[in-house]
This record gives sequence, structure tokens and C-alpha cells, in this order.
Amino acid sequence: MTARVSRRDLAHNRLVWMATGATGLMIAVLTIALAAFEDSDRAWAQIMFAGAYGLFALSLLRRQPPEIGDPFNHVVLVYAYSATITGFAVFQPGGGMAISAGMFVGPLIAVRLQDRRLIGLHLLAATGGLVTLAVGGAVTGLIDPTSVIGIAIMIPAMWVLCAACAVVLEASEQQGEELERLVRRDPLTGVGNRRLLDERLAHQLARHSRNGQQLSLLALDLNGFKALNDTLGHEAGDELLRDTAAALVRAARPQDTVVRQGGDEFCVILPQTSPAHAQRTANAIRANLAGTDTGGLVTTGIGIATYPDDALEEHVLLHVADERLIDDKAGRARRNAERASASPLAEPTGLLAKDPTASETVSPD
Repeated sequence: MTARVSRRDLAHNRLVWMATGATGLMIAVLTIALAAFEDSDRAWAQIMFAGAYGLFALSLLRRQPPEIGDPFNHVVLVYAYSATITGFAVFQPGGGMAISAGMFVGPLIAVRLQDRRLIGLHLLAATGGLVTLAVGGAVTGLIDPTSVIGIAIMIPAMWVLCAACAVVLEASEQQGEELERLVRRDPLTGVGNRRLLDERLAHQLARHSRNGQQLSLLALDLNGFKALNDTLGHEAGDELLRDTAAALVRAARPQDTVVRQGGDEFCVILPQTSPAHAQRTANAIRANLAGTDTGGLVTTGIGIATYPDDALEEHVLLHVADERLIDDKAGRARRNAERASASPLAEPTGLLAKDPTASETVSPD
């Protein structure tokens, strides 16, 4: 999708995800082979370890890569270093197999997480488990001195590898963000432009077609925007566009994509989102924009389309969302006219004044 390295791209990369699962499966197979050909009193423990490790690796191969921010990333990481700790206990004497698996933990944490605090917490958890095993195992004789030395060497190596990967990825992401700002970002509002919309929508639809999940699309524009420009000036119009973009970003999740298609038209891509959840996001957008003062000159509507219920192709999905945007604006205009007719003293309707038919929910799932 983009010619740069980022955690988001690596997290979505099917080949990287398959390699992660295949590595775990290979370790499980090698462990079973070792237990079968080596005369060890811990052979059954090694086979049980290999079975659990292999089953989890197979589950990774069967599912789609999780989004950055998906809680399943934490499950993957906890299992990775828990398996390493268990491996040190079952591969005795010597912990060579566990060391090779443990060196994989640091880079995996750096790739699957963006928040430095969460990265640090997982490294501390892995370190705590390894130190407990080393101290307890040395006292009880569960592990031999060679494994204790291996753990002592692996812990700083795990931190250094994780830090190095995180620093490289952060630097690449910062450079990529600057490039994307120039090429794929709207200079006025800072959200994505039509090029980013086309790229992200094509990518997400291909991804959702593989995993069979729903994706929703929100289309939004500002009715009366030209009149506001003519009445209050272009500076007021630009400020309104920036406020609208900021409201969309506040209502969006980290995995969502907010774009300005052009003029006063905006769009939001909502991965893994049903129509009901998309409606909650639309309500959150309405709530965020309710305080924008335009003197009653500007109103708006939101159209929602969902893959695969409404369309299978990008341009058709966009067309459905646009058609529903038109219907939504027409319905709101009709209701406003009816209220004005019933109550001549009714207050004017500002930008996204709350629709009486909208849900009270103001935050997306």
C-alpha cells in the first residue's frame, strides 16, 4: 500500500504473520523430534510443550493478522515469552532451544505494539518471569547453571533487540508520516486526501474479503458551505473545514481512516465495523460537531455503506454512501421544515444540531 516500513504495514502483512506462525510451528516440530530421539526423563514434558506451542502456532496461521491496537496482540506476546520461560524448564540439561525462541520475543514486541509504555510493561513481564525461573530453578535444581547463564545473557539481548527495532520503526514511521503528509494528506485539515482514500479502501476491502468481516464507510459533506464562504469569508470556511476534520478524528479509532475528498466532502473508513457500530460513530461525529457555531448557515448529513452487505467494490461502496448521504440530508431538511412550520419561533439549526431520531450514544465501540 505504501513504500515505507511501519508497524501498521508490518502488522497487516500476511507474509510476516505467516512467518511468525510458521516459526512457532517449526520450533514445535523440532521439539517433538528432539524428544523422540533423545533419551530424556523430561521427554513427555517436552512433547506437551511442543503440542501447546504448535497448536497456538496453527491458530495464528488460520487467522488474519490483528490490527495495531487489537487486544489479541497482547495474547500473542504473552504466549511468546511464556513459552520461552516454559521452554527453559523443559529443555534440561541446557536451554539452547529456549534461547533461540526467546531472541524472537524482543522484535515481536516492537512490531506488534506502538505505545512505549506497553512495550516496557511486556518486557518487564518477560524479564520478571525469566528472573523468577532462573533464581527459583537454581535453588531447587529445576534448571542447570548453563540455563541460568543463558537467561542472564538473553534478558539484556531481548531488551536491546526490542529497543533497536522500536527505534528503527519509529524513525521510519516519522519519515513516512512526513512523506504521507506531503503526498497523501490534505494540507488544510491534515487528514487524508482522495489518494489515501483510494489506497486504504482498496487495501482494507481486499483484507476484509479474506477474513469475511464487515467494513463500513461514512460519507459526509457540509450543506450550505458556499453560502457560509460568501457570507463570512473564506477564512471562516477554512476554519469550519478544520473543525470538521478534527471532529471526525476525535470520533475515529486508531485503525480508522479519515479523509477529505475535496471541497466540503469527507469520508471515514471503519474497518471491522457493522452498520450498527458505524451509526454509533456517526452519532459521535454529530455530538463533536454540535458545538460548531455557523449561525445556522451550514447543515450536514452522513451516509453509511457497509461491505459486503451494500457493495463489493470500492467505487460502488462510495456511491452507495453518497446516495445515503443525499437521502439523510433530504430527510433532515424535511424534518427541520416541519418543525419550523409547527413552531415559527424554533431555534435555527446549526452544523449537525442533534437529530431527534439519532441515538444518544456518542462514542464508537
